[in-house]
Amino acid sequence: MTTHNTLRHFIARTACAAALAVTGVGIGLGVQAADAPASASLDYRHDLALALQKSAAPRDWALGAQLLASRPPSDAFLRERLTILRRAAHAAPDDRLVQSLWANIGIDGSCKPRMACGDPAALARLEPENAAAWLPVAVHAARSGNARATDAALARMAATGRYNEHFGQAIAAWRELFQRHPPASLHTGMAAIDDGHVLELAYDAATATALPPNDALVDACSKTRHPHAGARRFADCARLGRVLMDRAQTLPGRVLGVALLRASRDGGKGDVERIRTVTWQAEQMARVDAALETDAVARQNYLNMIQSGYSQMPAVSYELAISGYAPTPPADWKQTVDGHAVEPLEDGSAKP
Repeated sequence: MTTHNTLRHFIARTACAAALAVTGVGIGLGVQAADAPASASLDYRHDLALALQKSAAPRDWALGAQLLASRPPSDAFLRERLTILRRAAHAAPDDRLVQSLWANIGIDGSCKPRMACGDPAALARLEPENAAAWLPVAVHAARSGNARATDAALARMAATGRYNEHFGQAIAAWRELFQRHPPASLHTGMAAIDDGHVLELAYDAATATALPPNDALVDACSKTRHPHAGARRFADCARLGRVLMDRAQTLPGRVLGVALLRASRDGGKGDVERIRTVTWQAEQMARVDAALETDAVARQNYLNMIQSGYSQMPAVSYELAISGYAPTPPADWKQTVDGHAVEPLEDGSAKP
């Protein structure tokens, strides 16, 4: 494995990647399994994290905090990340990316009960009309076992009408950072990399930081797992699922919408075609993404389209079209998971 690929896989593997398995759909996000990362990659990550703390820019501090890691994870590294992110969030209250990292720290469950861990509402205060900004609020409430706060957060998310993770902004921020601090400039054991590989690093880092885990949200919307929750919760989960399927700005966001609607068991015949469309696009894009791995120029064009646009979806539509896939599924198509057909409204999260 080349040095730059080792680094890419290390960043993707050790960061907090988006949890999408609950949907039963595999999404190609450029995050691949890898062999044990080389010590040079560890050193580069550590050196870059330290270099960024000397910057005058709070965003550099916040991004640098994402590079701090230990194997296995330790409370000491989490506390250090918390300290850095708290400082950055205080210094840059209007920086959406910084506030997102501050709001989402611990959303993967790494924070212990009653441990002060970030500010889940930090992003919601900046973008109250964006359902994605309320995700850490809902997850924090659900993990805390606060049913009333969970219901309130879900209702707020369902009422927003949009879901934007600002994925392109995150790619741009990480790309600019890796361009300023290429591996060879910080560690002699690292080879120089071209802009195409910088873009790959940025894409993987953005995937890990802009698409936070969502399993707790799906769990909160599961009628099977919460049979005594009020009907209003599941109606809000279904309404939120429809918002995501129609308006999420990334394909993983739209797939999450399918999972929420299915988990709520509050869907109906009117939801079937939008579910089929999202799962069809996700299944075909997994094939397209695998093909793009072997075509460096086409893949860079795809990633550039995502970075430059407000939404990932035009890039997805373009790639599906040039690969010969229709935007909607044939009438007789059914989603399959592990070789078994899945009905559009089937709740996969209820299965053991």
